[in-house]
Amino acid sequence: MVVIVYITTIILSGSVIDTNNIISKNNIIVLVVFILLAYVLSVIISNKFIVPLKRVEKGLKAVSEGKLPDISRIKSTEEFPEYQELMNSYVSMLKVIKKNTFDLNSQESKTEIILEHMADGVMAFSTTKEIVHMNKAAMRMLNITEVEDNFDSICKKLNLAADYSKIMYLPNYQSVEAKCEIGDLALSVVFAPFFSDELNPLGVIMIIRNITDSVKTDNVRKEFVANVSHELKTPLTSIRGYSETIMNGDLTYQEIMRFSKVINQEANRMSRMVSDLLQLSRMDYNRVSFNPVTLNTIDTLKKICEKVRFEAEEKGHKLELICSENTPNIYVDKSSIEQIVINILTNSIKYTPDNGLIRIYAGPIENRVYIKVIDNGIGIPQKDLDRVFERFYRVDKARSRKMGGTGLGLSIVKEMVEGNNGTIVMDSKLNEGTEVTMTFPTTKG
Repeated sequence: MVVIVYITTIILSGSVIDTNNIISKNNIIVLVVFILLAYVLSVIISNKFIVPLKRVEKGLKAVSEGKLPDISRIKSTEEFPEYQELMNSYVSMLKVIKKNTFDLNSQESKTEIILEHMADGVMAFSTTKEIVHMNKAAMRMLNITEVEDNFDSICKKLNLAADYSKIMYLPNYQSVEAKCEIGDLALSVVFAPFFSDELNPLGVIMIIRNITDSVKTDNVRKEFVANVSHELKTPLTSIRGYSETIMNGDLTYQEIMRFSKVINQEANRMSRMVSDLLQLSRMDYNRVSFNPVTLNTIDTLKKICEKVRFEAEEKGHKLELICSENTPNIYVDKSSIEQIVINILTNSIKYTPDNGLIRIYAGPIENRVYIKVIDNGIGIPQKDLDRVFERFYRVDKARSRKMGGTGLGLSIVKEMVEGNNGTIVMDSKLNEGTEVTMTFPTTKG
């Protein structure tokens, strides 16, 4: 820079300066002035060109590191159109990157929220079988607290033999499904590869779905079909056997009457079963309408007791009705409450040895009415209490059939109680007795 200033000084002075006089006073002053001018000029050029370019360089470096520079600090340089065009392009680029980054972060946030709130477990594995993502549902299902497992260890927990290589190189949009059990959970596991934009495999996605309820429902359905088939087969076998015997002849009048009586009993049992099944079917499809009305609880229970009193006295049972004086009215469907209580009382009468005691209690409880039936019958084992309201479930199948039961009575009772906004709970001890407690609303809820 000094050399340039010196040469410029020589040209401006119009003469060649003698080297011996170069350090003369006048030349030194001229040199200093031009040095100052050069410095000022260099500062101006630096501020106009070099500093902004340094900021652009710094900004580009920040972008390469995943950071966004402050656009507001970039100054305009309109006096240099070519340079200004570069700066405008740089600012436009930063704005596009900022917008794309915001959109990407927003999309990732939405995806993360969806994955975390899914009921299904989702896990993603890299090409090296390491876990790259796992949502909370997967962690709960597999009882994992830290992401330290890999594909092989996860499959081992699920008792699955899955070939990672075959799964990762499956054609696009294809998957592999398997089923397994962990403790009380039944799980459906789906494996599928995921790809880059160039359709190169990047890893494997594992989706774990809890199908416990579906499996239980399917098992109940299968059990129900098996029970219906068995319950219908037994009386049909008896009817066919006795009818064929009668058709073969050579029977006395007494034998014909006895066989005919058995056929009639089995036919009646089948008729009751079909009737109960139809009633349950109508309830399942909400085709049964409950029309609640206000009834006097004590009067209603007295009428019900009278309907079963003869059946109770035949076995020598003592039937007692004990109601609180302040028992409020009950708001239920009239025919339903009669069928519910009669069914419970009939069971008590059947399964209580002769000369037993059956008590019916009623009274207020938390703005509702409770009805409790207690007997000193044969009772129910503790292990069977949770299943007594299931369809066709019997504690003692042979004894129940002998007494004419269809195995559907308590199921119907439970459906009717719930249809009247009521609750029902059963408690029992083997060889000591059974207690059934029901509650119903007193007013329209």
